[in-house]
Amino acid sequence: KQYKFRWGCCRTCKMLRNEVLLALLSLLTLPALTGAAHHRCDAPVHNHTGYEFLEESEEHEKVSKIAGQVVLPTSFAIMLTLVLAAQVERCHLSFLPESAIVIGVGVALGALLVATFGFDKVVESNFLHQWSAPVLNLFFLPIIIFESGWTLRWRDFAAQLQYILVFAVIGSLISMVVVGSLFHATADKHGITSWRTAYAYASLIAATDPVATLATYSQLKVEPLLNVMVFGESTINDAVAIVVFDIMNSDSIFGDGCSDTPTGSVSTAIGIGVLQKLIGSIAVGVGLAIIYTLVLRFADLQHSQLMEILYILISCYLTFAAAEEVQCSGIIATLFCSMVMGIYTKPHLSKEGLPLATFMVKGAAMLADTGIFLLVGVDVMATNGASLTLSAWVMLFCLIGRLAAILPCGLAVNLWKSIHGRHQELNKERWNLLSWRHLFMMWHAGLRGGIALVLTLELGDFVDRTDGEGTKQRLINCTVMVIVVFLLVFGGSTQGFLRMLGIKMGEDLPEEYLYSTSLLTCTRSCGSFLHRSLLWPLLVGGEPPPGSIGHSAELQETAELAQGGQLHERLHEIGSCHRSHAFYRASSKTSLCAAGDDEE
Repeated sequence: KQYKFRWGCCRTCKMLRNEVLLALLSLLTLPALTGAAHHRCDAPVHNHTGYEFLEESEEHEKVSKIAGQVVLPTSFAIMLTLVLAAQVERCHLSFLPESAIVIGVGVALGALLVATFGFDKVVESNFLHQWSAPVLNLFFLPIIIFESGWTLRWRDFAAQLQYILVFAVIGSLISMVVVGSLFHATADKHGITSWRTAYAYASLIAATDPVATLATYSQLKVEPLLNVMVFGESTINDAVAIVVFDIMNSDSIFGDGCSDTPTGSVSTAIGIGVLQKLIGSIAVGVGLAIIYTLVLRFADLQHSQLMEILYILISCYLTFAAAEEVQCSGIIATLFCSMVMGIYTKPHLSKEGLPLATFMVKGAAMLADTGIFLLVGVDVMATNGASLTLSAWVMLFCLIGRLAAILPCGLAVNLWKSIHGRHQELNKERWNLLSWRHLFMMWHAGLRGGIALVLTLELGDFVDRTDGEGTKQRLINCTVMVIVVFLLVFGGSTQGFLRMLGIKMGEDLPEEYLYSTSLLTCTRSCGSFLHRSLLWPLLVGGEPPPGSIGHSAELQETAELAQGGQLHERLHEIGSCHRSHAFYRASSKTSLCAAGDDEE
């Protein structure tokens, strides 16, 4: 049955249309109003000579030049990527990830910028890196990280949490050590001799970001065990990478960078770094999430869906900025803040505001993802022969390090699951063991993304002082090439390997499928007690309904919005899929209402 999207085919769709357009109009109007206010404040009071008019004309010419040479091509590139990605998805070209299309458009955009401003000004003067680092940190990453926690399927995640931590923490540390050791051992091949630079770069390149892989998993409905393990590991290992990188990148620990010898004990520095960055960031994120939820509970914004949506969107940026201000990690704080808000803030949203807020968060995250991969494509223009040689070595190190992390962690997890299954007297097929096929696909999903690029841009000046001028630029170019090549090779071959290995696909399994058997009994009991006795009464009030953790309760409430069930079906699809897949899908279920429905 074919479906067709129509804005006004029913009362519910008209309501959704009006709310979405109103929210977008407000977001687009705010910068204009701010600029107008700034213009009024700076306007001259007296104008007898005409000099002020000339100055305003020159300023207007400058703005027009920026609009024509930067804003215009960038906006066109983003719109072009949306259209091309949708067409590729419509044609079922699984070997070509949407992110690869964005990078290709970014390369064309980079060529246009070089032709307009010149290679010296764009590349050699570090023009791109001077503005890209703050844009990535302050605008793109907060909403991307927030979306991961806000749309998290808690029952799947909680069911495998203890096993995910094995891969995300122990596996990431193993990968860092292997990559750093290989990096330092082959110094004569690529010219980077400092062990501090080697391990600092190894810590940041260990953070996986399998955007294209997860989009394919959602499209094909890959079995939940593999899906949640890949997603969970990529979510948590960011925190580990950031903690280790901040320690290796700190001049307060290693001095001014002229020597690799740290000023204090490395083990002590690591311990302090874990306490400050990891535990402190989690505390900031959870604390702010509790404050946001309590404010929303007592302020009661359910009468205005627009205010609800904007409140949720702005909270991620406030969390990120507050954590960075107190010397914690904004990324980690935003992640755990969104996880808590995804459980306890959603009940305070109206039935109309909840799906709209989720839709807007996913849309903003998709736009931020597009911006990051556009920047990656632009940065390809700065790649040279020396960077390509270094990139080849780093890719080899990443593959070896990933393999060295996956195999022992997989064996340890299977041993743990076997002991747990025998203790609960479960059938062996319910132990949810990781087969060699699962482990291969987890190794295959070791793509790199925005976190690695941002951390590379934050490398300190010690890199150039210890390994020669231009080393940092080489590492940035190397990271860009790793992202591009891994995305094309591994992201494009995901579906083929899934079919070749016989991974189960196409089944809709409930969240309780993993939750009821995989989670340790003591962990499940403690979590349930804390949820029912403290957190839910404090933050929401009353008794938690069955299935309140995860998307079950959200979708039960949302289902009441549509009599025919099409809205519920679409919102369930959006809520369970990765953000890029939810927007780049061309199937028989891409609309809110069917074309064959009667008019209102």
